[in-house]
Amino acid sequence: MRFGSDFEEGMKSVAPHELAPLQRAMAAYFFNFVPRESNLYVKLARRIARSSGWSGAACTLNYERLLELSLLSAGVQPLIGKAPPEGSVFELCLPHGCCHLFCEGVRGTAGSVSFHGYNVNTDGPISVIGDRQQHRTRIIEDAFPPVMSYFEPAKRTTAGNSFIEGQRTRWRELAENAKTIVIVGVRVHPKDDHVWTPIACSNTRVVYCGGPTGATEYDAWSRSSRQDWDTDLVLNGYFQDGFEVICSEAGL
Repeated sequence: MRFGSDFEEGMKSVAPHELAPLQRAMAAYFFNFVPRESNLYVKLARRIARSSGWSGAACTLNYERLLELSLLSAGVQPLIGKAPPEGSVFELCLPHGCCHLFCEGVRGTAGSVSFHGYNVNTDGPISVIGDRQQHRTRIIEDAFPPVMSYFEPAKRTTAGNSFIEGQRTRWRELAENAKTIVIVGVRVHPKDDHVWTPIACSNTRVVYCGGPTGATEYDAWSRSSRQDWDTDLVLNGYFQDGFEVICSEAGL
């Protein structure tokens, strides 16, 4: 019941030493997600591929690889971890990490190493593992989870903590300098200040699409938190309903 009503709050009931094994299991689950041809991410990626001279970046809070795989399927090479040289590749920002990113600073054998998930942080080079068998081997054999924030209220991170902090800093920069911010499928959680404070502080027009309930919540939050709330466009439907409007607003 705890997880059903609020998964993040339910995570508080998980014993700290069980967090890393659970995180590895979640990463294995999310790694299996592959976009279909009909996926809206694929359609969006194709729009990006066709838009010569379009400059933009994507930021996702999800742990799966759907957006990255969609971009690759359309011939768009995403760069993760830093701002790309102008006009070269597409920037993908991951403030919560992703299921296929691994920190190479520390390794430990699963079953032989146990640690308090919230009190241990590792740093070092980040590797991207896209091969299914290599990913499975790493999940099974390495005690340390992929570079993913725990799905709990504080969004704390064990592996690659500096990478995550760097991505959150990069998100603030992107929000500050964007011409338009488009938010799709993200409900307002003001406690996630690393996500919402950059939006609150931005003078940029926001296009919000998160379903009828999300629209009501965003509108109330925007009016109380954003100086330029009256310039925002709040769509009442979901991604599929607002796809064409979103692409138009984003210059695609």
